[in-house]
Amino acid sequence: MSKNVGLSKDKGKRRHVTNFYMETLILVVVLVAVILVLTRVFAFSADLSSRAGRLTRAVHLAENAAEAVAASDSLDTLCMLLEEDGNAQVRQEGTDGILTVRYDEGMRPVSDGKFCVEVRWGLEDAAGDFAESRVSVYWMEETEPLYVLDTAVYLVPHLTGN
Repeated sequence: MSKNVGLSKDKGKRRHVTNFYMETLILVVVLVAVILVLTRVFAFSADLSSRAGRLTRAVHLAENAAEAVAASDSLDTLCMLLEEDGNAQVRQEGTDGILTVRYDEGMRPVSDGKFCVEVRWGLEDAAGDFAESRVSVYWMEETEPLYVLDTAVYLVPHLTGN
């Protein structure tokens, strides 16, 4: 009878050890699953933060270009206001002129920047006293703009003194 009691103690001890290892294994699996989920969440969050930063800078660049449009009476004047260190190019597309200005990630003017600000300048009436502009900001070589801003300006004719 003493032999049976010793065997049942060993079985009980083994059962406790086996249960301990199973619980530990389950906890490790749960911990790994939580770590994997959190890693994906943090990576997604970093990507969203990066995109939000680019969008914020694009809005600032568009606002700056719209203010330059408001202060301009022609595409040439607009180019003079925005051009710095050879970062601007002007081209004609039909009756509209298009000014392309490039900036780096820190919104500093450079000729090969990652931000491309495109300002479309078009006169809307025969008298030439109203110009509409569309400011589009692109990131790198993407075809869809990050931000688009429509603006317009009344052109005051220069007064000549007598």
